[in-house]
Amino acid sequence: MLTVEIIGKRIRDLREKNKISQQSMVEDLKNMGVVMSRETLSKIENGNRTISAIELKAVCSVLNVEPETLLAESEEENLVTLFRKKNVGEETLKSIEYVQDMIVGFINQKKILSNEFENPKREPLWKE
Repeated sequence: MLTVEIIGKRIRDLREKNKISQQSMVEDLKNMGVVMSRETLSKIENGNRTISAIELKAVCSVLNVEPETLLAESEEENLVTLFRKKNVGEETLKSIEYVQDMIVGFINQKKILSNEFENPKREPLWKE
């Protein structure tokens, strides 16, 4: 579920990624006809204030992104959860889980090859 906190975090993340200060962003917004204080921008980024459609459009223009970037639903589900909602049978769910595990394995192998894999700390198998 999309919340004001998520939208605010996305705005802050994109602003920081583009190395734009809050004050600079507020000035850019003012140049576009949207008057907003730095404090108001901070409240929006922290999820303490909603953002209007006009403000959202201007913020997206400053950040050079489409509004959909900030408004897209972000359901962090796995395939099994997704298909369970579709009421598929248990046998199909087992197959989907198997495919999902294979994909995760391939992703981890790719991370290992590129030295990006962080091996979780575990007890040796003989101790489990």
